[in-house]
Amino acid sequence: MIHKLKGLIWNGCLAAMLLATSVSAETVKYRGMFKGSSMKIDGTSTVHDWTVESKLISGNMEFEGGFPSDLSLEAVPALSVTPKVNVKVAARSMKSGKPTMDQVMLTAMNADDHPWITYKLTEMTPSKGERKIGDALKYDTKGELTVSGVKKEISMPVNISPTDKGLKVAGKVIIKMSDHGIKAPAPKIALGLITTGDEVSLSFEWFTQKR
Repeated sequence: MIHKLKGLIWNGCLAAMLLATSVSAETVKYRGMFKGSSMKIDGTSTVHDWTVESKLISGNMEFEGGFPSDLSLEAVPALSVTPKVNVKVAARSMKSGKPTMDQVMLTAMNADDHPWITYKLTEMTPSKGERKIGDALKYDTKGELTVSGVKKEISMPVNISPTDKGLKVAGKVIIKMSDHGIKAPAPKIALGLITTGDEVSLSFEWFTQKR
């Protein structure tokens, strides 16, 4: 009888530990929302600065155990496991409001053969430095950015903050078009007299909702 009782207690404790482990390791998923989201590429040319923008950012994020979105924390918490983050933006959704320029950019990006701009997160660590309570949580990230079919690792600081539906992720990074095999566009109608700078600024605000 005593052995049976001990066995029941052991089994109960084991079940409780397994349940606690499964809860702590729960995967919390978020999916991208089009509403409010935006990705911009800002560049320069010999005539004027230019901007193309897409409001259609699709993709998903997965956090093991959930994201620590308490903005009252004094320090940005580290994550035990790097989140799974995959993002897609259709190259043809990038618009400047000027059809001629849009066509020049799409041609330079070889959008017919490589219709997607993609990003995959590979590393995410808390940013160093002081923070004000209430500010978005800041992380330093590394990931794989693919444009025009060419994959390149980039480092980028991001800010993450909770919303009513999920999380808002924002970031900005300077990249070179030539790193992705893109030759700086030069409109034919200008006989090559108008050229664009190789360096561009890629920035985004991505709203997600919990699934």
